[in-house]
Amino acid sequence: MKSLIVILSLLCFVWADSPQMDDDHHRFPMDLDDLHLSAQQHKAAKEVMREYQSSSRLYHKQNAKIQQELNALFLNPAFDEKAYRVKSIERQTSSIEIQTQLLKKLHTILTPQQKQQFIRYIQEWDIE
Repeated sequence: MKSLIVILSLLCFVWADSPQMDDDHHRFPMDLDDLHLSAQQHKAAKEVMREYQSSSRLYHKQNAKIQQELNALFLNPAFDEKAYRVKSIERQTSSIEIQTQLLKKLHTILTPQQKQQFIRYIQEWDIE
């Protein structure tokens, strides 16, 4: 009896994770599949995403360095508010610039209907 319960429990977990259970709450970040891109759009978007991933990797490396600098500023005996603010703004500005360039390029690729669909998922595209 115990083995039957274990098997049924495992089957429930397998079915719960199946593609039939997908909805908008289980989308992968940066997923454009819902937009039904044409072959040409898909090719262009793939290149844009490649550039974005490269920029994003660079951002995360720079962000780690900036975070170390922010930590050092905090650990100083005297807190340098101005320096901390400048470094924090530098980090945010980089993130905003990368996202702006991505959205600018996607804007030229997507149709008005696709843009309407895309804005529902725009928060997923924020760099963390």
